Amino acid sequence: MEINYIILGHKNPDQILRLVHSLNYREISFYIHIDKKVKIAPFQQMLNEFPNVHLLDYSKRKSIIWGDFSIVEATLNAMQQIVADGKNGYCVLLSGQDYPLRNPEFITQTLDQNHEKHYIDIFPMPGIWGSSGTDRIRKYKINKSLKRGHFTLLPSIFDQHFFTKETAGKINYLIKTKKFQEIRRIFQKRKFPSFLLPHGGSQWWAFPTETVTRILEFLKDHPGYCRYHKYTLIPDEIFFHSILAYFFKGDNLKIAPSLTYVNWEKPTGPLPATFEKDNLKELTEASQYKLFARKFDIEQDQEIFVLIEKELILKRF
Repeated sequence: MEINYIILGHKNPDQILRLVHSLNYREISFYIHIDKKVKIAPFQQMLNEFPNVHLLDYSKRKSIIWGDFSIVEATLNAMQQIVADGKNGYCVLLSGQDYPLRNPEFITQTLDQNHEKHYIDIFPMPGIWGSSGTDRIRKYKINKSLKRGHFTLLPSIFDQHFFTKETAGKINYLIKTKKFQEIRRIFQKRKFPSFLLPHGGSQWWAFPTETVTRILEFLKDHPGYCRYHKYTLIPDEIFFHSILAYFFKGDNLKIAPSLTYVNWEKPTGPLPATFEKDNLKELTEASQYKLFARKFDIEQDQEIFVLIEKELILKRF
């Protein structure tokens, strides 16, 4: 069973090196996208010993903005490279701050034994997101800067929520910052593509390469779908889900929950939670039904990696 890992990274080359070491196995390939705003040389130096590591070249790299379509573009560029290289098996999407909870042999066996499954969390929108989910696809997401969370959601003039003081304030800001092209968007009704039903879910997935090829062919036939999502808030949690739901309707694809464990319920601190050594028990329980977890930060806690390798990976080889 071939596995092609797509890794989206932006920091800590030593942590990505550790991730590659932990996943490396027979018939494994890595397609790594490094944020264009970051110097790639440290990553090249760390990873040049691996012939099966492919760092996307400069023309394929994107300057990533949180909650932006650039994340989807980075993922698509890696998918295109995998297909161009004639790869088979599975494609697994990870971040550079993920880490496996099981050993690579077990991961390979799991995917091999379930080779028809599409692992992704998916639900009809707005689902658990409520009105915020509706806003993601009804309003235009316009970046104020490259900073995380520095954006505004702007309705079109055809939206019942347009005629408010809040909208007037947003337009005034865009005028002051000379974002005239973005202002023109308000005169176009924003409507989700009619041939799809909007679905959402977690960003992280694992698909057979046949489905990856089919997604790319779908996008070639429907270029307007990408254009639409350039103004979607957090499109990586909608983009692939809606396509897969479209395929599922006619083909009865087998869909299973995402293989990545994420803690969105920690009572304090930023979310998702960053796992540390004190979270080993939680990760051990998660390893009973998940293969990966996020997120980790080697600058914040290195010991958790050692504990995972000792207690969850090496013990189960």
